[in-house]
Amino acid sequence: MRIALFGKAVSPDDAEDLRAALDRILALDPQAWISQAYMAELTEHMNLPAGLVPYEGEVPQGVDVLLAFGGDGTVLEAATLVRHGAIPILGVNTGRLGFLSNVSMDAFDLAMDAYIGGKTWEEKRDLLHVTVEGQNLGEFPYALNEVVIHKRDTASMVVVDVHRDDKFVNTYWADGLLVSTPTGSTAYSLSAGGPIVYPGSNVVVVTPVAPHNLNDRPLVVPLEGEITLVAGGRDAQFLLSMDSRSFPLEPGQEVRIKPAGFSVTLINLEHQDFFSTVRQKMHWGL
Repeated sequence: MRIALFGKAVSPDDAEDLRAALDRILALDPQAWISQAYMAELTEHMNLPAGLVPYEGEVPQGVDVLLAFGGDGTVLEAATLVRHGAIPILGVNTGRLGFLSNVSMDAFDLAMDAYIGGKTWEEKRDLLHVTVEGQNLGEFPYALNEVVIHKRDTASMVVVDVHRDDKFVNTYWADGLLVSTPTGSTAYSLSAGGPIVYPGSNVVVVTPVAPHNLNDRPLVVPLEGEITLVAGGRDAQFLLSMDSRSFPLEPGQEVRIKPAGFSVTLINLEHQDFFSTVRQKMHWGL
């Protein structure tokens, strides 16, 4: 089995557990891959065991599983490294329970035993493909959680015209506007008053952030089709965000959003499901 590792910041409190996890990983794959930046971060907190092989950029070919150590944001960034979802991701949470990184450090050994023993299941998560008129969005113009247009450092609202295919939807006056996947429905969209959407529902949610008109409610539309956003207002420039990546956006530029045509594969333990994660995260029934 070939294993790759990815992570970002390392807390000193997690160093001992992470060192033990590395030993377990190398017992399974004596030449496990590790992102160069994460390797440098770990080196500041521990003496690394021999055998780890650094990589830069995309995860090398031939890897069976990518272990993402961190939170949901780390999993989102890991998704950009496994282009077109060919390598499944197992999110290992080094903080609070996440919706995407749902294996705690305490359960890491059990999770690896389950993965080796075939007691896990894979879940496909849809992505959105984003294009902006006259702008380069980099090598990975996709979003797993959401696409957001929001204002910069100003008190002025952003005005966003929304079309779906050739149909006019609405003009939103708000602090921002989100188009989120079911995966993103439990992230920014949820905090803006959007609904929780079951993964794989083949829909997207259009959610205004602090709308001027309180009648502008979140809207659920089918995933298929193209959504076009055009921002305007008093500002000379806005921000376009795709998950954790942001780009400047000029007034009048068209932002086109459609299904990516591929998905990211997440690994879940046999006993885990979306509802149990929601109950834990949202403290339902307590």
